[in-house]
Amino acid sequence: MAGETILIVEDRRENIVHLANNVLKPKGYRVITAMDGQRGLERILADRPDLIILDLNMPKMDGLEVLAALQQRQVNTPVILTTFYGSEQVAQQALQLGAAAYVVKPFSASEMLNAVEQSLARRVPPAPPPEPEGTIPLTRQVERWMRDMNILTRVGKALVAQLDPESVCGRAVEAAIYLTRADHAFLFLLREGEETKLCLCATRGPSDPQVRYLQQPVESDLALQVARSGKTLVRTQAPGETALVEIAGQALGPLVAVPLRWERETFGVLLATRRPDEPPFHEMDVEWLGGLADYAAIAVRNARLIQQRTAPQPFAESDPGRVAAWQQEIKQLAAELQAATETAQRLAALLAAEENR
Repeated sequence: MAGETILIVEDRRENIVHLANNVLKPKGYRVITAMDGQRGLERILADRPDLIILDLNMPKMDGLEVLAALQQRQVNTPVILTTFYGSEQVAQQALQLGAAAYVVKPFSASEMLNAVEQSLARRVPPAPPPEPEGTIPLTRQVERWMRDMNILTRVGKALVAQLDPESVCGRAVEAAIYLTRADHAFLFLLREGEETKLCLCATRGPSDPQVRYLQQPVESDLALQVARSGKTLVRTQAPGETALVEIAGQALGPLVAVPLRWERETFGVLLATRRPDEPPFHEMDVEWLGGLADYAAIAVRNARLIQQRTAPQPFAESDPGRVAAWQQEIKQLAAELQAATETAQRLAALLAAEENR
């Protein structure tokens, strides 16, 4: 679903008009513009667009300089860099500076829209402070629910498209913080073939600039309870979670933990918490987190299946009868090849003799 604001930073007016009128606006996106890098940076900081389409070669500040300025100011708005120069070196610089995608000119409308959708799907805006449901007018509640549903759908599509379990965990953690307006999120995975050992794969808190990937066993009674029961658990406080408190670096307050469960199999637990002085999670927060966990479970399952199919398979010891049959087939094939070789040699000799007459 569109409706997001996209800032185009481009110094050629005809390119702006084409991109805005023929590509973005027909899909429902709101467009704002700037015609040089310096003005673009000012608009980014003032207007806070949902996405930036940034040209590389511009007056005053080029695209890489704008990306560097955004990184310095810790602005996490996704950026699509466009340029005629498709060198790997420039692309790598742009990605290192935080660009979400890289599109080479001339691009088609479908290429740009695909980059826009994928970049917006990865976007996790800063979570606004929690607001008690009872104090929000009904129209604002509906708007917020629709916005969160839109984000959940986008994140879900991005998750199930991932083939790397680590990437799945990181995106699920970021989305959990935004959707539930939590301060911390933790994602545990059960070790394959085991039902009692949880590995904390990814976590993020308010002091973390990005997701931390830990891949370490962590004792959490609440998470283990959810993994064993396959049922959601909601608490107004999180007593006894010493290991999580140590990882978070501060006390934990209201907590909700949901299982990553699909087709009667539990893959892990997604857990979100707030500070002790913040309000508890509402029913809708729990619903959003549950929906996100369902997407994450499917994504983890798919990623593991892909890894299993692409991993080298160890040689399986066979029974003596089958081995003997294979050996006999190999001998027969070798004999046939030898006979064919001898026939070819005889024919060659005959042809040579005919030519010499």
